[in-house]
Amino acid sequence: MVIEAFALVGIIIILGFIGDYLFKKTSIPDILILILFGFLLGPIFNIIDPAVLSPIAPFLASLALLIILFDAGLNLNLRRVLRESSRAFLLGVLSFLTSMIFTTFLAYYIWNWSWMYSLLLGAIIGGTSSSVVIPLISRMKLSPRVTTLLSLESAITDAIVVVVGIAILHVITVSPGGNELTTIAHSITSAFSIGATFGLITGIIWLRILKNIEHGIYDDIITLSFVLLLFAIVESLGGNGAIFALAFGLVLGNGREISDMLNIKEPMEAGRMMKKFMSQISFFIRTFFFMYLGLMLIIKNYHLIFYGILISVILLFGRLISSYFASFGDALLEKNRSIMTIILPRGLAAAVLSQLIVTSNVSKGYMFSDIIIIVIIITVVISSIGSSIIEKGMKSAIDEKEKTNN
Repeated sequence: MVIEAFALVGIIIILGFIGDYLFKKTSIPDILILILFGFLLGPIFNIIDPAVLSPIAPFLASLALLIILFDAGLNLNLRRVLRESSRAFLLGVLSFLTSMIFTTFLAYYIWNWSWMYSLLLGAIIGGTSSSVVIPLISRMKLSPRVTTLLSLESAITDAIVVVVGIAILHVITVSPGGNELTTIAHSITSAFSIGATFGLITGIIWLRILKNIEHGIYDDIITLSFVLLLFAIVESLGGNGAIFALAFGLVLGNGREISDMLNIKEPMEAGRMMKKFMSQISFFIRTFFFMYLGLMLIIKNYHLIFYGILISVILLFGRLISSYFASFGDALLEKNRSIMTIILPRGLAAAVLSQLIVTSNVSKGYMFSDIIIIVIIITVVISSIGSSIIEKGMKSAIDEKEKTNN
């Protein structure tokens, strides 16, 4: 068993590297490649039994979300975040609400689901995924403003999806029949405020500690340990660990700017090695998790594929509306409205909650999981192909303009 476990870890890392390499060469997002690898190892060739990994799925899902958002925060530029935060928040909220409303009405009126189950599905697939968006747009030649906007929006909606999804799931499983809207609103407000406040304050404290242990051998791993501990504390206090991780990483990744704002004479910041270390941890965790999704991809009801396609089309329509209003009045964003529309991939947060639903023994749990995985795959394909076409069109327009000028 030990030998098999070591071999499995080695295979996962190698396949993750291959997926990342193919992403760079072909622009096919590695999430699709990893899910395909998992599908081949599990349902097709039965090399790995998904049941062996299912006990660690909830832990792995939460860890993946924590690590990826912390890593995203470390690599976000604070000045650009502050400059684009209002537009990113507007785009994120509009995109989430339109996606959630359209999906909820579809599930309730067409599929005859209950209101709470319809809301739960709409919330889970309501936001874009930072684990897909950030790697995808980093390989594109976009304006720094647009890159920051989409990165920040995806991180915001990751947190919104987790907070709202868990709040609705809590109402369904723990307190059915109560004042549902009040319970959901209270859970969302407290989760966001606790997570953000805790992340900002502890991030500043940890920057001071890092300054005192500067050039230490173990500062990277100690930081990771501190993040895990604080994540547990935030969640136990009713806060949102995803928001905490993003805020904490944002403070550490912009230590010099934070020092200037607080009039601290000695600048503090997270080093390059810490960012590299966290990127590698993020790479391994997300590789493992998306391969696990491929292992679990067993569609028993094939009409769910049609459901997934229909929802994905609806999400694209909702994204078009959201991008229009979020870019209105801004010349640069209006010019990039097409790329803002097509970057709609669902990913880690949705996948995490789909597994939480299964482990919570919710009715229709496996139906939720199958639909969500299909939506993830289709929206990633739409984003990948669409962004590639738009980028080529932009490049052709630039080349044509240069020829005209010459």
